[in-house]
Amino acid sequence: MSPSRYSTVTRRAFLGGLSAAAIVGVVGCAATGSTTTSATGQATATASASSTASVTATASASTSGKTLPASAQATVSWTFASSGGMSRNPYMAVWIEDADGNFVKTLALYHKANGDNWLNTLSTWYAASGGTDTTTSGTVPAGSFTTTWDGTTASGDRAAQGTYYVCIESVVEHGSDSLVRQQVTFGSSAAKTSLTATGDITAAAVDYAV
Repeated sequence: MSPSRYSTVTRRAFLGGLSAAAIVGVVGCAATGSTTTSATGQATATASASSTASVTATASASTSGKTLPASAQATVSWTFASSGGMSRNPYMAVWIEDADGNFVKTLALYHKANGDNWLNTLSTWYAASGGTDTTTSGTVPAGSFTTTWDGTTASGDRAAQGTYYVCIESVVEHGSDSLVRQQVTFGSSAAKTSLTATGDITAAAVDYAV
């Protein structure tokens, strides 16, 4: 049987030459310290539980669990402005990710259609999608473009209502890389959202209709 906390403290105290009164004081301090630690631990646990509950509630509130309306669609528009000089036509990709950054679907992909060894230069799209080429068009000169999301995932399932990332990436050989990645909420109400322009992508927006 292991010695009690009191006997351990008492033995140490006698060995150190403390009086009986001092021993009581030592034991009292040890008990007080234990109580304080326990109370602090309880407060921390309570705060942690409260924080977890808050995060869970926020996550639940951000998505209704319902799928997007059958008629819902999001039109993504953007403008690519040439970097100038001798730069070639850009590679461009437009895709959707969920709120956790998981790949949902490629909406548009502009690159060399056959024998393309440079598709991975669209590095953000490539990392997200795994290089899945589902929507292919040849490269095009600078200009304004649109593509539409029909509210389905890459597997054809209807996506849930909630917050998603709309992503637009461009890369030019011997030129610059540009990425627009911004959260947009898709639910039961129509909305228009302006995306923050970056680099060669000088304008971008999402028009969501239901």
